[in-house]
Amino acid sequence: MLDITIERLIPKTTKGKDFVQICGILTASLGGFSAGAHLAWLSPSVPKLLLNSSYIGPITLDEASYFSVITPIFTIIFSFVVGNAMKIIGRKHLIGFMAVPHIISWLLIATAQSIVPIYISRAFNGISDAVTVCTSTVYIGEITTPLVRGKWGNMLMCAIFFGHLSVVVVGVYCDIVSTAYIFLIPPVLQILFTMVVPESPYFLIMRGRDNEAMSALRRFRWKKDVREEFSAIKKDIEAKSSESGVFSDLFRNATNRKALWIVMALFTFVEYSGLPGFVTYAQYLFQLAGGTSLSAEVSSIIFFSVLFLLTVSASSVVGNYSRRTMMIISSFGCAISLLMEAIFFYVKDETALGVSHISWVPLLGMLCYIIFLSAGLSRMPFLMIGELFSPGIKNYAVFIASSYQAVNMIIVPKLLQLLVTNFSMYVPFMFFTCSCLIATIFCYLCVPETRGRTLEEIQRILNSKT
Repeated sequence: MLDITIERLIPKTTKGKDFVQICGILTASLGGFSAGAHLAWLSPSVPKLLLNSSYIGPITLDEASYFSVITPIFTIIFSFVVGNAMKIIGRKHLIGFMAVPHIISWLLIATAQSIVPIYISRAFNGISDAVTVCTSTVYIGEITTPLVRGKWGNMLMCAIFFGHLSVVVVGVYCDIVSTAYIFLIPPVLQILFTMVVPESPYFLIMRGRDNEAMSALRRFRWKKDVREEFSAIKKDIEAKSSESGVFSDLFRNATNRKALWIVMALFTFVEYSGLPGFVTYAQYLFQLAGGTSLSAEVSSIIFFSVLFLLTVSASSVVGNYSRRTMMIISSFGCAISLLMEAIFFYVKDETALGVSHISWVPLLGMLCYIIFLSAGLSRMPFLMIGELFSPGIKNYAVFIASSYQAVNMIIVPKLLQLLVTNFSMYVPFMFFTCSCLIATIFCYLCVPETRGRTLEEIQRILNSKT
């Protein structure tokens, strides 16, 4: 009925229109927005929960540190479930399901009377994150044309970082309970949107439901005739089925092993540059810095604003330059920025020198860190997965990399909390500085240049270094 009404207003043409594809991307991205909001919710909320006036009673920093640990554990566990469910019940229904754990999670936070419901809410958040990682990116890739994907494909990542920024802004001006109720709105909208967008034509073809796939493709393209594209998609699925590799190919082939080692190392450096910890404890770290004319709340808003704006703008710029060069510049720039932070906190905590006249340094250092991180280190690892591996084993590489990233998202925030609790503030910044310096050396010595090269050329380079 809705399709008929829309078609009367916007008739289907031979050239087609993009608005249904964009609606599909928006539907999946609403889940990314909620995932980003849940992750960064810790930044404004942890300082409030540490107060004696907290709505659930006082908690310790050690207890709060497990908020960031629980979510990725459940993401890893449910990634296996979601990966299999995606093949059976489809992409669209899983994306709709993703909203349910988000709703439960926010309700648990809003109604909590102790720390336990918040721990449980973080577990539900991990379930939704598994759907975001495994399903949303696949759905967006399968429903869009290359032109739409080029213009709108980054919306999911932008939505995640906009979720970061939104929850930090709302969390500054609203209490924890009000914030939770406000952020119930996006997952409810997501359920409503899921009811009207079509299923992925790729999934429907793989399940032998060709008539439904043809109808879904007509809706996504908003075209009268999609038989040519339908045939091309069907041939592509058949070709991929015949060429698909097996999981062990990642380890049996020396070139694949080298590529996997490079990708895993890059993901290690991304996480141990400190990003997961800084997102989790941004406002708390600015509080510890103290003495600035800007409050910790305002500093964290600026931090997340820059993170969001650079995510939106950097994609179109970074892709135009050498991957290897950008990784080297990014890693070294992050090291210098974090070293600036380490020196500030060393002078502040370990000497008698006053730092009130340079209290702006922590915010400046973190902004420089975000700028350099966005220039390469935060985005190149995922980009290089697509360039270093053949299509038949790329999914296996993505699965390993995503699981490994989730494991490090457990470790890094907890590590930051332990270093902050047991040592002076300059110690964690020196640790992350050293990690970025090692990353600079690694990128210079080991990372091949992939921009503008075919898979065969890249694999020859890897073979020459194996």
